[in-house]
Amino acid sequence: MDQRFEHGLRSWGRMGCLVISLLGLWLVFRHLELAVLAETLLHVKVRWFAAAFLLFGFASWLVAVRWHIVLRSSRSAVHAGATFRMVIIGHFLNTLLLGPTGGDVAKSVIYSRWYGYSPPAILATCFLDRLLGGAGFLAFAALTPGLAAFSSRSSVSVNTFPTAPRFWILLGLALVVCSIGYVIHRKFNGSALLRKLTQTFFTGAFQLLAAPWQSLCGLLASFLSHICMSALLLLCLQAVTEKRFSLSELVWTFPAISLISSAPITFAGTGLREGSALVLLGLYGIPPADAVAASLLVLVIYLVWAGLAGLLFWREKKLHQTVCSTPRPRRLSVIIPTLNEAEVLAETVLRAGRIPEVSEIIVVDGGSADQTTHIALQLGCRVVRSPRGRGRQMREGACQATGDVVLLLHADTWLPAGAGQAILDCLKDQTVAGGGFWKVFRNPSPLMAGARFRCAVRLYLGGRVLGDQALFIRRDVLEAIGGVPDMPLMEEFELCRRLRAVGRLALAGATVTTSARRFAKLGVIRTYMRMGRVTLQYYFGTSAQKLQKLYERD
Repeated sequence: MDQRFEHGLRSWGRMGCLVISLLGLWLVFRHLELAVLAETLLHVKVRWFAAAFLLFGFASWLVAVRWHIVLRSSRSAVHAGATFRMVIIGHFLNTLLLGPTGGDVAKSVIYSRWYGYSPPAILATCFLDRLLGGAGFLAFAALTPGLAAFSSRSSVSVNTFPTAPRFWILLGLALVVCSIGYVIHRKFNGSALLRKLTQTFFTGAFQLLAAPWQSLCGLLASFLSHICMSALLLLCLQAVTEKRFSLSELVWTFPAISLISSAPITFAGTGLREGSALVLLGLYGIPPADAVAASLLVLVIYLVWAGLAGLLFWREKKLHQTVCSTPRPRRLSVIIPTLNEAEVLAETVLRAGRIPEVSEIIVVDGGSADQTTHIALQLGCRVVRSPRGRGRQMREGACQATGDVVLLLHADTWLPAGAGQAILDCLKDQTVAGGGFWKVFRNPSPLMAGARFRCAVRLYLGGRVLGDQALFIRRDVLEAIGGVPDMPLMEEFELCRRLRAVGRLALAGATVTTSARRFAKLGVIRTYMRMGRVTLQYYFGTSAQKLQKLYERD
């Protein structure tokens, strides 16, 4: 891959793109007073520029959502974190290789190398992703002329540009088709890979169409991402101009400028963006220095994010080179700690037993006085008796597990049918030591809405996964860190801390459902307050024994 990058940087085609960018800037600057432009840039409103910078990151997240949906439809998704990191790295590759044509090929090769998929299969998902992106752009572009048409204060008649929206739509379609055709011709012409690419593309497309809800979510993410990218220029314009303007008048110009600057004939759209902003925004009285300064700020944001993405690529590359390559896991051992769980255990075991990748279910009982152990034995589980304490029970069960992955499952948490494959897909990322699932509650109160969102915040900001999210860990990693902590409470906090020291945590691409019985018993607000208090005291060093008494108090 490094040789390909070096060769790309030396190619005459890329040098030509740089020349076109410089020529475009020269033509733009000829129509400006450079002193006025410099003065405009020196008085940038930082709050608007900062908002634009953050908006680019949010738009990248929306693009990651879109591509992750396509990857899932093609059965090529690893986990959401890997997709987001690869999208950010893709921005660096697109900038370095002057557009998505070469960037998507490079991104596909890297993704395939790191996670063990076929490069044509991943490249096909990139093409599907670009088509979804094009559909989102067309939906956005179709709305903007209407907003301009209904503007009663427009200083330029919309009838002056009757064919403008149609022109940009046709140009966008032509760019998408030409980019795809160029990649196919250059990289796969006359090879068996072309047949593989075509087959994978149509297979993924049919699977995506067969899931209309996923397709709609992907289209919505694409639509919102284009709104964000257009708003990027708007915020930068707000950062430099003092002129009052009507957004409904200008709204159609922003997607037009974005589309023009995306043509793969310049470096990061430089020259084309400034020229188109100068002309189109000038139609509505925006001073030339303000229009060009705003587009230059957009370029700065692109390049800063590309630089950050380059650092991320360097870090990820080093991490994947240093991680020990181990055989991919195939078998799961499910560990269920129990204490008087006769009412809920049977359904939990039956659902886990239907998962093909599960090789054994170990029920570790802490001294139940009901029929818990009898039910477990009837359902074919191996029953282990242990002193009471959830951490101790799971530790005892994990020590007897024989599977490649240890899955710690609460007795009232139900696994979906695809949980096993979701775990194996997630662990294709060799940097992941363990993780959990997305979670929703059964029969929740309206006050409990947003459980999936809290799972993401908890992992990506807090670095932890809760026990009722069905924690899974590579068995060799679990042994290396000393097993499950022998704690009566907060054992998942300590376990996640130890796992983060040796690898990453991730959320597998499936959702478990768990009981809301504790919330029903104590009340939603009271339960959340108690959880927050216990968590806070744990971070301040309160012992697990004291926390257990507080947590289990009626």
